[in-house]
Amino acid sequence: MAQMVAKAMARSDKADAEQKATIDKLSVEFAEELEGLNVRVTKLEKNSSTVKVTGEARLRYEDMSADRAGTENDNFVNTLKLRTRIHLNGQINDQWGYYGRLQSENNMRGDVGGSNDTVTMHNVYVKGALFGTTTTIGRFDYVPNFGLIMDGRLNGVKVGFGNALKTELYYGKQQDRDLWGEATQPNLGVIAGTLKYDTSKATTLNGGYYQFKDSEGTVTPDEDTMKVWEVGFRTQLAADWALKGSYAKSDADEDNKAYFAEIGYKGADKKKVGSYGAWVGYRDLEASAAPRPTFDGKWAENSGLNGGKGYEVGFNYTPALNTVLRVKYVDMKKSFEGADDTKSKFLQAQAEFFF
Repeated sequence: MAQMVAKAMARSDKADAEQKATIDKLSVEFAEELEGLNVRVTKLEKNSSTVKVTGEARLRYEDMSADRAGTENDNFVNTLKLRTRIHLNGQINDQWGYYGRLQSENNMRGDVGGSNDTVTMHNVYVKGALFGTTTTIGRFDYVPNFGLIMDGRLNGVKVGFGNALKTELYYGKQQDRDLWGEATQPNLGVIAGTLKYDTSKATTLNGGYYQFKDSEGTVTPDEDTMKVWEVGFRTQLAADWALKGSYAKSDADEDNKAYFAEIGYKGADKKKVGSYGAWVGYRDLEASAAPRPTFDGKWAENSGLNGGKGYEVGFNYTPALNTVLRVKYVDMKKSFEGADDTKSKFLQAQAEFFF
């Protein structure tokens, strides 16, 4: 086995990132045998091989405008940003691991408030087995189900368990403050749970309950606590076609519903040059139903108070290894009853690079 590992190490320059990580682990496991074969594995190399470093860069252009009757086209968003992420994965022991993510986002049209010089520890957590569950503790991405209700980060604990009925429980405080389209919202307290059940090889059902609490003020016009229930599904219609959707309702008195449906064809894979995908979907997000949904260009006129309903079309493509291009277009209007017929148009184009 050591001879096989030695040959793999000698050819590691031709391996991809995943294969290199496997070779690194094997080189540590068989370090003594490799040294016996005169394959040099120093103490420093043994330590460094337990940490895997990967990265990604994303250049994204966004534009949102609104067409109002009798007025010129109003522009609400027009940005060009470069986001860089460095991922750190470390193995603590056989049961627990560490993850950290460094992030920097740069405005390519000039520095605004010194933000271009800021690098943050965007996420950091430990994850492992605890009393028969998979437990995550720290700051981690919080995108339950399809992200209809929330796409952000949670400071707290996530506990996952179950095989047939997969369950995840969340407790903590929302890290991101840009809720309902506003950048100065409070950090919401979160208690939540999600369910996932495979009815067949092709179809999965999802459910969720979320409670958001604002200790500083109100999360809805009348209450300091919002409760949301969600049901959804995903089904593989054919080898290359998939359909997914979700419906949610909050306990707000009005504007309390959100739903979406999307059908997709194939999909770009960063490891498969020439792979591509396309999708089309419809959504209706009322103002008091979803604090921070995952959709880009989510709100009409870029305001959560308006809600947003309309369709989205998109396409992605892998022109070279570890490079994915994507473009999407969203056409929507305000979701609440009695709104004017102003239409908002959102365009996003981006290139992602993985290394």
